[in-house]
Amino acid sequence: MRYLFGSVALFATTSVLALSASADVFEVEAPVSDVTLYPQGASVIRRATADLPTGAHQIVIPGLPADTDPASLRLTADGATLGAVSLQTGRALPDGAPESQAITDARAEVRRLELALRERDAAVAAIKAEAQAAEDLLSFLRTLASSENATTGDVGGLVDMVAARMLAARRMAIDAETRAIAANQGREEDENALEDAVARLDALVEPRSDQAALVIAVEGQGRPATISVTANTWSAGWRPVYDMRLDQQAKTLTLERGLMVEQQTGEDWSGVTLTLSTSRPSDRSEPSELYEQIVQAVDPRSGAVRRERADAVGAMAAAEMSDAAAPAPVVAESANVDFQGATAVYNYASPVDIRSGVDALRLKLDEQALPVDAMVAEAVPSRDTRAYLVVDTKNPLPDVILPGPVTLYADGNSVGQTELGLIASGDEMHTGFGAIDGIVLERRTPDRESAEGGWIRRAASMAEEAVLQAKNLTGRDYTLRLIDQVPVSEQKEVTVDWQSSVEPTEQDPDGKRGVLVWEMPLAAGETQEVHLSTEIRLPEGQELIR
Repeated sequence: MRYLFGSVALFATTSVLALSASADVFEVEAPVSDVTLYPQGASVIRRATADLPTGAHQIVIPGLPADTDPASLRLTADGATLGAVSLQTGRALPDGAPESQAITDARAEVRRLELALRERDAAVAAIKAEAQAAEDLLSFLRTLASSENATTGDVGGLVDMVAARMLAARRMAIDAETRAIAANQGREEDENALEDAVARLDALVEPRSDQAALVIAVEGQGRPATISVTANTWSAGWRPVYDMRLDQQAKTLTLERGLMVEQQTGEDWSGVTLTLSTSRPSDRSEPSELYEQIVQAVDPRSGAVRRERADAVGAMAAAEMSDAAAPAPVVAESANVDFQGATAVYNYASPVDIRSGVDALRLKLDEQALPVDAMVAEAVPSRDTRAYLVVDTKNPLPDVILPGPVTLYADGNSVGQTELGLIASGDEMHTGFGAIDGIVLERRTPDRESAEGGWIRRAASMAEEAVLQAKNLTGRDYTLRLIDQVPVSEQKEVTVDWQSSVEPTEQDPDGKRGVLVWEMPLAAGETQEVHLSTEIRLPEGQELIR
């Protein structure tokens, strides 16, 4: 058997095997068995088995995706010696894999329902034909009654005969129409069942797309051989997704980690062993390179720069641009995580099915209990009218928590969504769980003698008196975290002094200069206030820029 297909030669072993004219050709299927998914891209392993006699043969594996990267193909064999390998595209041998039992059953169901619908329509048509025949008889009898012969002979007998026949024909028509209506009952349900069956079949049968075929020269060893084919694809990937659940009464916080997996390779993956890696083979593998920076002094009046210097600078800029513009090509059991250096690898326990271009599959990774270091009503009265429920926690895991969307739940209710950043082991997290409508905030400036938002201008200073207030109208006690700020000066001649009726618990959190934080109890039905006085002093005759 010969295959006259356009082919791309990939590689050969040191001893290329020449096929004799009588060499056997084995066409075998190689379904996908293992997939390692990266955030962008995947490494796909498929396996083919054939019982090879001793001697030179050719193995043809059809049905590979047309965009299979020839450079990424890697083959190993057990029970045979590999020779030349080529990837055939364009007029490649079509996939001859037999249908799965599920597809066969679905196709049989469609045919059964189509036949049942045709038989129903045929039965209704036969009954309607009886009704039409009765109508035709009535028409004939009317014609007979109005003919010239109807006035001769035994007129009374003819009338009786015609009347009896017309009555019988009318009854036949009525009976046939009644049976036709009864026979047509349920047709709509049959149509709906057929549409559902066709939809189920379409969901099972992957659309026919362009395909490639792999042709392998092998030397058989007189026993079954297994050939493993590994190839990379950029048409697949995964991303992390999270649910974070807070129980206020129990003061527990749970992080449910999941994975969203998608692929558009042109073939469905059925029952594959799935591994997910944080490695990014699609990214560049080397750091950026620095080039020399050339500086020179010129006469600004001439506006001239030496031509050779300009050319050098232009070449340096072009090199930097070239370097910067070289990016790489563009719910079940839990998974186990391993580390290969800095790369986390998640081994998913159960085989999975992922259809091409159809499924956005969410897989459960695991659940992790996070420590509740603090659960507070965080209040920023200068910006908000309500406090927000905030939990301080940290990453207790030995591995990083990867960036991804998180859906937030408080006491079983969905309260919002946010994005988690990259959180290293031991790093702190500060997560909001929605507004507390019953804690009302206000920031008042009682002395508003100027139009500058409560700031009072004096000869060489400005002052503000502010009252920060939080009212708890709920029936629950909270810890209040009240946040405000004072101006910050970077000039020695401009000074900022402030005083507070309550000593702040923290100043300049996370390096945010001028930010003040007070933590205090806020019992049900109570109000907390903090009076904050601020004065800015500046040189005489100068204006303040804020």
